[in-house]
Amino acid sequence: MSPAPEHRHVVVTGAMGVGKTTTAEALARRLARPRRDSDDDIEALFGVSGAELAARVGVDELHRLESAVLLGALADERPSIIAAAGWVVEDPRCREALARRATAVVLDAPAEALAARISTGDHRRPMDRSELESLLARREPLFDAVADLRLDATSPTPDLVTAILDHLGQ
Repeated sequence: MSPAPEHRHVVVTGAMGVGKTTTAEALARRLARPRRDSDDDIEALFGVSGAELAARVGVDELHRLESAVLLGALADERPSIIAAAGWVVEDPRCREALARRATAVVLDAPAEALAARISTGDHRRPMDRSELESLLARREPLFDAVADLRLDATSPTPDLVTAILDHLGQ
């Protein structure tokens, strides 16, 4: 039996640039819960951004580390709000942990909006539009499989937080 929603983590995930960090921060404030962020955790552990780490050790190693960070956050007994890298849905261990320990919120946005956003972020690796579209297509069924709630990330952050709170019964 899954834990009650107030005893579960809430994981906000989606593609790069979709607004996971912003949404998770606002939700954590509203619920007075700790916030974790895979980007912050990676930087704290290695002293460099995810983009820099990917350039140094490769994208596959970055993804392995992002999975490890999420699994570690989900193992914590204190319910928190976690902004997780979109990659984690590709890892079967992460999908299983999300199902057991979290309410998963997937944020969606059109490829054109994401392309504009990721071109300005220093913690993101560069990605051209065709690579982004391919990535979104590959992950779409995985996001569907883990999502307890899917939201349009082009909505204002307060509206996203309200929708999540409604879903949680808060």
